Amino acid sequence: MSNSYSELIQTALENCQRGSRKPIQLPPGNLDRSFSQKLVTLMESRLPLTDKLLLRWCQDALHQALVAARCGQIVMAKQFFTKARTPLESDTLSIEGGLICKSFHEVAEAYLDYRQSAFDQARTRLFEGLAIDVLLEEKYGYELLYLHRLQIALHLVRIDVACMCFESAIDLACRLLSYLEGASEALPLPGSWGSKRVALLPPELAATMFVQITDQVALALAGKNHQVTRNLFAVVSHHMQLQADGNCQCHPRSHAWFLIKRAVVSNDIATFLERASHFLTEGRADTPLLWYATVVDLVALCDELALPESELVRQEIAKDAVTWEYLPQPFLTILSGYANSGT
Repeated sequence: MSNSYSELIQTALENCQRGSRKPIQLPPGNLDRSFSQKLVTLMESRLPLTDKLLLRWCQDALHQALVAARCGQIVMAKQFFTKARTPLESDTLSIEGGLICKSFHEVAEAYLDYRQSAFDQARTRLFEGLAIDVLLEEKYGYELLYLHRLQIALHLVRIDVACMCFESAIDLACRLLSYLEGASEALPLPGSWGSKRVALLPPELAATMFVQITDQVALALAGKNHQVTRNLFAVVSHHMQLQADGNCQCHPRSHAWFLIKRAVVSNDIATFLERASHFLTEGRADTPLLWYATVVDLVALCDELALPESELVRQEIAKDAVTWEYLPQPFLTILSGYANSGT
């Protein structure tokens, strides 16, 4: 049996190296542009001129704040967030305009809290944004904010992963995935959801969100021991129907990763190596994080089996990993740890 594993591992390593040479194909960053344009059009038709001018000014300040926060320029980000809050504190906006401004401000500033590990404050801001969105939808007809609520839900998953609340992160993530696939009509979050709403999402946008949510599941599961992984993956199995025929309309490649992870959890080594090898040879494509998560599982298996090929796999992948784009730092740390364990 070990000989057959050795052959499969060698093939997987070759396919990993082959796949790593293929380009990453991230989706365009403007998939939600039509949402933004429609929201602007709706606001233009409803709000007074003063509101429109102040909201544009506020959105510009929020954009600058987020850019600064992403670059780690925390002091500058705080200054821009303070600037963006000025219209809210001046009492010059209409009630409707003020609600719109506050919703987007709270959600944006939650990212700064997230960057500073102030996770409880970030959650509070996100739920405040959700509550305002629901009010704007139900009282003022801003049904377009449904997409904003979906984005907030993704942010909540990210926060749970960041503060190591892995079970709750995976629970909400898989509820979202099941919802995006049309398998469920409700989410444990404020507001109306319903299958008719998700059916209106552009397929490209739904697919992108599906990948982003699956990425968070991969991060939550990475580097855990077998028992913890089994317990967490049970949450996945509770919410999602993982069928080997790959019948996933939303994003087949993400579905393929779930099947790979299920083989890991089930300790089905041959199936894992075969599926992982195929996944890796296709390259990172639009799922680089899932590709890297599969590499981490491959190295972990090699370390566990302790076959003659294990050391080669550890060292070759660790050497290549330092050149990989978008490799999450936790994954690099795990791969480096395995490489050092064999020396």
